[in-house]
Amino acid sequence: MEPGAGPLTGGTAVGLATHGQRADPTATAGRRPPLPALTGLRALAALWVVLFHYREDILALLPWLSPANLFLGAGYLGVDLFFPLSGFVLAYNYADRLRTFSWRGTQGFIQNRFARVWPVHVFALHVDLVVALAVGTMGIGENGHRRTLAAYVENLFMVHNWWNDRPSFNGPAWSIGSEWFAYLLAPLVFVLAARLVRARSALLLAAASYAAMLAVFATMALPNGNLEHMFYVRILGEFVGGIFLCLAWVRGGARMGRWLVVAPLTVAVIALVPAATSNDYWAAPALGLVVAALAASSGWTTRTLSSPLMVAAGEASYCLYMTHVLVRPVVSGLRDWGDAAWWSAALAVTGIAVVLGGVAWLVHVLVERPARRFLHARA
Repeated sequence: MEPGAGPLTGGTAVGLATHGQRADPTATAGRRPPLPALTGLRALAALWVVLFHYREDILALLPWLSPANLFLGAGYLGVDLFFPLSGFVLAYNYADRLRTFSWRGTQGFIQNRFARVWPVHVFALHVDLVVALAVGTMGIGENGHRRTLAAYVENLFMVHNWWNDRPSFNGPAWSIGSEWFAYLLAPLVFVLAARLVRARSALLLAAASYAAMLAVFATMALPNGNLEHMFYVRILGEFVGGIFLCLAWVRGGARMGRWLVVAPLTVAVIALVPAATSNDYWAAPALGLVVAALAASSGWTTRTLSSPLMVAAGEASYCLYMTHVLVRPVVSGLRDWGDAAWWSAALAVTGIAVVLGGVAWLVHVLVERPARRFLHARA
């Protein structure tokens, strides 16, 4: 899991980095400098989601990591880092360029977003489909997981969580449906948001967006923390919040870099306070603020996340997110093999990292990049 730019994907300018460079947000809208640190941040967000899904396997092999159990168990918030990151990056690249609505500009934006998310999503969908056909898990499975013809068609159009709350096929892809919903609305949001000229107004609207989201969750959430048939609350609250945080920085009146101290404080609270992440989203506004502060900062954290290694990992992070659950049988096999001794456990964890990273990189190189180039050429 979105869990862009995208839960999981980034705006085109983010990865074209002069590493460590601090962007000038007042530069011409069409040619703003890249934000490589946010690409590196995508890698950390994707890794957090992966650790969330495999935390039992990791802790079984490395029990000395048990003090980090709370932090690993909060990895679902990695998607709540992706969503504002998506809104922030897209606003940085598009908000002022699309301040006046046009069908041509909207079409170009949607085509760009489609080329960014659809190929890997459909690749993962068909891997899941082939495996399900081979092992006989088609139909309605455990906890209502849907592998049906209707769910397949919905996935093709990326609307699989718009009318049904149950996961379908590749589980993490639920966030892609949410992201696609936000992408379709984004050109209209940009027309309205780009009219803001005061940084303080943008900050207040970012706070209002998060407050509205949290109020709905506080009053209407199910015992498991989710909202029934209201997927749009989480994506819009955080995606729009990211847009306004970006505009607060771009307008030049908000000194966002000084808020980077929120990052270690947020990590500490998540790691030490169970009530902060018990299927809740109270940490989400802090994660959004971390995105904005990181974009505005030029310290060692920004330089580290802007390194070539982190940027490369960030570029492949969408593929890691979309494929990590598909290799669960391999991970389970390595866990069973490594459970005998400390040395085999260490080898098993290394093997898990190599498998997850290797599969993600191969899909990035062999599927994501070529498909994106092909679709852009067709467009």
